[in-house]
Amino acid sequence: MNDLNITLNDLKQLTKWVKESNDIRELSLSYNGLELFISRNENTHRPAVSETPVALPAAAPKTNTSKKVEVNEAVSVVPTETKASSEKDISVGENEHLITAPMVGTFYKSPKPGAPAFVEVGQEVTSKTIVCIIEVMKLMNNLEAKVNGRVKEIYVEDQQPVEFGQPIMLIEKE
Repeated sequence: MNDLNITLNDLKQLTKWVKESNDIRELSLSYNGLELFISRNENTHRPAVSETPVALPAAAPKTNTSKKVEVNEAVSVVPTETKASSEKDISVGENEHLITAPMVGTFYKSPKPGAPAFVEVGQEVTSKTIVCIIEVMKLMNNLEAKVNGRVKEIYVEDQQPVEFGQPIMLIEKE
């Protein structure tokens, strides 16, 4: 596995990229105990997990000369708490199927605001039933049940962010 070292210069370049991109309002990055959140929205505030400063790994000097990047955006870099995975708290029986987020994005329970949810707890589903949408950078990704059965539990609230592998719902197989 390749080691990825994130330098302060890398963080400045990410900040510049978000600032100059017309279609990106926020960027959240979590890697190896480091969490970075950049927002162009003035009213966005992320609570700090810890006041402990983060030491970035030293990078080898680069031979090319790059222009200094001035950072005007608010950047919050905090260590990520040890994640108590919800999956550990969820017991999946032999006759159950756990649907997890295949990507980082925003969970939507219905096709549009005000529309009925794709599925509700207790509802019968087939393997092709769309159970939710995960939105990633304005792309809507439909998630299917993948099994025939009945929705037993839904773990995520509408319009909440989800992380890769996060449990979304539990289906009791037929």
